[in-house]
Amino acid sequence: MELYPGKHLFADDFMIESLEGARRALNKPEKVTVDAPLPIALDKPWEQGQPQFNRVVYDEQHHTFRLYYNTWVGNERVTCALDSGDGLHWQRPDLGLVEFNGSKHNNIINCPPGDYLSIIWDPHEREEAYRWKRVDNKPSGTGSDGQPIWRAFHSQDGYNWLPYPGGPHSAQKMLFNFGSPPETFGGTINPDANYVLYSQRGSSRRTRALGRRDSMDFLNWSGLRTVIDQDLEDPPGTEFYTASTDVANRTEGGLHLMLLHIFQTDITEPYAISESDRYWGAERGPAATPARIDGFVHGQLAVSRDTASWKRYREPFITRGQPGAWDWGTVYPDTPIRHNGKLWFYYNGLDMTHNGRSPRLYERPYGAGRRWGKGLAHLRPDGYVSVEAVSYAPAILTTHRFRQEAGGTVRVNVDAAVGELRYEVLEDTGQPIPGFTVADCDPIRADTLDGMLSWHGAAHWPGVDAAKRERFPNLQQEEFYIKLRFYISPGAKLYSLTLDPPEVTMWRAKIKGRVD
Repeated sequence: MELYPGKHLFADDFMIESLEGARRALNKPEKVTVDAPLPIALDKPWEQGQPQFNRVVYDEQHHTFRLYYNTWVGNERVTCALDSGDGLHWQRPDLGLVEFNGSKHNNIINCPPGDYLSIIWDPHEREEAYRWKRVDNKPSGTGSDGQPIWRAFHSQDGYNWLPYPGGPHSAQKMLFNFGSPPETFGGTINPDANYVLYSQRGSSRRTRALGRRDSMDFLNWSGLRTVIDQDLEDPPGTEFYTASTDVANRTEGGLHLMLLHIFQTDITEPYAISESDRYWGAERGPAATPARIDGFVHGQLAVSRDTASWKRYREPFITRGQPGAWDWGTVYPDTPIRHNGKLWFYYNGLDMTHNGRSPRLYERPYGAGRRWGKGLAHLRPDGYVSVEAVSYAPAILTTHRFRQEAGGTVRVNVDAAVGELRYEVLEDTGQPIPGFTVADCDPIRADTLDGMLSWHGAAHWPGVDAAKRERFPNLQQEEFYIKLRFYISPGAKLYSLTLDPPEVTMWRAKIKGRVD
């Protein structure tokens, strides 16, 4: 499912043939919550057990936000919901579903709590009763033989949940974690599946790699296959805790976007968990134990065309705070949400490392009270990566060729409030087309999310004319190609372009099984 047909970001090389005097720059979201997390007061009697936030979910029909969190009520864990219209101020809906202390006036949903549950608002769904879906990290039910089984749930409103009937899917080994059983590893990849989930899984080195599963129906899932692991560009100790993506597997111009949760582990603690009683408590821990459990966590941007091969930008995308900040130790970014003309990045933050250490080295792990919460950062739409000049000469970006057809229009997301953007249309040989040269263009000298390219006031690229057909009589119209060339002056930033009609960059043959 394509979110913005015809749009092409410059975070990978798909649309770029060449760059001259240019560089790609990673643009980091601006934190709204620098000094403190969002003011979410969890002070009700059922919220006293160290609530744990999940990812923020966006209702695309009503343009509202939903935040689920788990909390303990005595020895029982429950899941609650918060709602927001502006994404900043949160209210408890009075659901009347679950009784607590003799009253149902609370925001507790009736879906059983789960570890690291994933709840989505499903854009694929046509039946409203199944609009909201949930998949758990671990099996959350018990079969007739007393063994754990996997269950799935659905809801019309995200509050009142119903289980899917049991079936073959209930017997799946659906653990999305380090201790996933080895019989669930590997298998095929369907890059065009309706749903894709990413999670950590163990490697043969007792480190965390990133695995993926996919599904067409949200019930039956493929095996857990590794798609990202440490490589030579990573510093020693790099592991992959999990990742945030669009579970509905949508793209922008064919590009999948991921926010990796990079775990920079402490390489001085091999094979032994320091003060394991503090980490595991009364629990025994999983069957497979990672070698290291302490270190920092931050967000990193990755992009892919097939959900299997990923290009990573190695510097932190959402950075941790300075020592003493509420988000100094860990930052777990959520999936980006487009709202009110911006990209919204929520994240879970904590002022300690993964194993409870503070910047005060004299303190024992978890020696001080935690400061944790939900953070927020903003970025312009398409603003992940920009192309800009490296010096005082304009940067030159030449696109890969696309079908000329009967002509079309080009819109750009560019910040040219300082400097300008000039452009021209080229034959696929690289020769400028008369009337559409850089001298003929109407320069863009503004910060615009949707600037139209034009030449002498005409906002279109030229179609295949009779003279060209006469020169190449054996070619069909769809066999003629053109390119664009941009001249980006110093100070300007080019983020994306959108071609209309969008199909001019698409291969006309559908290829079955496009991932080997």
